Amino acid sequence: MTARVSPAREATTEAARQAAQPLPNSNSIRLSWREWAITAFVFLAVLVLLSMFWPATGTQFVCADYRLPSDLSSDYWMFRQWTRYGLAHYPAVILGDSVIWGQYAKNDDTLSHHLNALLGRTVFANMGVDGLHPAAMEGMVTYYGGALTDAPVLVHLNPLWLASREQDLQEAGQGETRFNHPKLVAQVLHRPSAYHPTATEVTTALLERQVPFLSWKEHLIATYYGGMAPTEWSLENPYMLVSEDRGPSSFSAEDPGSPPMPWRERGIEPQDMPWIQPADSYQWHAFQRTIRVLKSGGNRVFVLLGPFNIHALTPASQARYQAATAAMAKWLTREHIPYYAPPVLPTDLYGDASHPLGEGYRQLAEELFSSPSFREWRKSWAPDKPHTGGEA
Repeated sequence: MTARVSPAREATTEAARQAAQPLPNSNSIRLSWREWAITAFVFLAVLVLLSMFWPATGTQFVCADYRLPSDLSSDYWMFRQWTRYGLAHYPAVILGDSVIWGQYAKNDDTLSHHLNALLGRTVFANMGVDGLHPAAMEGMVTYYGGALTDAPVLVHLNPLWLASREQDLQEAGQGETRFNHPKLVAQVLHRPSAYHPTATEVTTALLERQVPFLSWKEHLIATYYGGMAPTEWSLENPYMLVSEDRGPSSFSAEDPGSPPMPWRERGIEPQDMPWIQPADSYQWHAFQRTIRVLKSGGNRVFVLLGPFNIHALTPASQARYQAATAAMAKWLTREHIPYYAPPVLPTDLYGDASHPLGEGYRQLAEELFSSPSFREWRKSWAPDKPHTGGEA
């Protein structure tokens, strides 16, 4: 006798059987390995294109006497964008540290401004970057200055970076004080003795140099997230994608980086700086490599050696300084690199050991402009012609 199944149980069994079958109209998508490869390629392409064409610069580069904001001095993606713009819109550039940037001067009182005023037209772009010592300059030019080719480049050498073993990166200060721009210095070969990075720091620096998206990511963090990691920033701002009050245009570079006043009013006393002679200097060798990189790119290089506030040195330190700069000048002459070593400015025109005040920049520009070496260098790429207004 066959047992009968109740209608209710039979309905339950049929429902379970149907649930076990795949739904013909399921919304799930299963990609093949080729489709996954295409997806990954498109994703990476979007990231690369974003880092190349992200409109972070806006219209700020077009303002008169533009210079990178000091708060973005470690934003190397921004430096790359400014370099590209500068070489496309200016006949020449000035490269250097905060002396070129203008630590104690407004943006319309810097060396580039006063040179342009003497020329009667906009010629030089201010490519000064705060803290750009020679070892960092080598990395900046090599990895982020790709646009610096076939251009006139005035390079400033601040002797301050040879003033001591700490400045020369031969040894760390107390507590192994961090120096400026460690990501730009040599990470493997020619690494400075004062630099002891972790494996993670080395890897990060090397990858950011080669992968534009990574330096662009650091740009976003610096400009839109206040230097905080996006995840950390999102916890404090849960209802915002980016800050409405931040962005590259929110950083101003019009005002001085520090209040302008003569060095004596700051209470600075003459110092007995030991000075590293160029033959033994890490920074000097890095500067030599920087010049070679620039010249290999077809750039017409001119070096501004100094000026330095020797009023702020003891007599013994002044003698060591003169010996060091004489050796630098000898190498520049031997390598047929045009240069100018200006005389020391009046003592009250310095804000500290190496930074002139606004009036000091005006006087320096006049001395540089009238020097035979500078005039000959300019004639090699911009023969004098009547001024017709506008950019050169």
